[in-house]
Amino acid sequence: MRPGSSTSRGFTLIELLVVMVIIGIATAFVMPRLGSTLFSDQLKATARHLVGLVSEASQEAVRKQSVILLRIDMEHNRVWLVEAAGERKAGEENDGNDGRHGQRLSVPGSVRIVDVSSLYGGKRSRGITDISFSKMGYVDKTFIHLHDNDGRSMTIMLSPFIGTIRVADSYVGLSDEKTPF
Repeated sequence: MRPGSSTSRGFTLIELLVVMVIIGIATAFVMPRLGSTLFSDQLKATARHLVGLVSEASQEAVRKQSVILLRIDMEHNRVWLVEAAGERKAGEENDGNDGRHGQRLSVPGSVRIVDVSSLYGGKRSRGITDISFSKMGYVDKTFIHLHDNDGRSMTIMLSPFIGTIRVADSYVGLSDEKTPF
């Protein structure tokens, strides 16, 4: 360099601040997703997905004006929707697919469906059971109980007529006093 020339070979403070702000904003958007992916609670995630599938079953029953079944396979930890009119005949193999890949849930290995209790159907803890949604989207008072490997339980409570779904962080029976409806 010559003694009289002044060429700038660096970044100004403003340029550095702008870059830091952009990196900060990008990090703010990325980190919550990264954290939920790495440290997600499988029991709560399964409960959320199951609540979504229950809502979808009710809405589809109203939209199609047909009975929709939420089929729960407690042996294989799978849940899927079936239109009652499209039921398979007795003795036919049912792999849980029913041609509707977008409307099924495979429960993670660390979570299991313990039982399904309904007001009129009783308590079922084995095999495949159905929760029926009428053409109006109504469902019997039903509790779906989930349990994980850490010993924690959750109860998904389906309310008849009003269509509310509540989730409790414990095992709640149909006759418990803490039942909200």
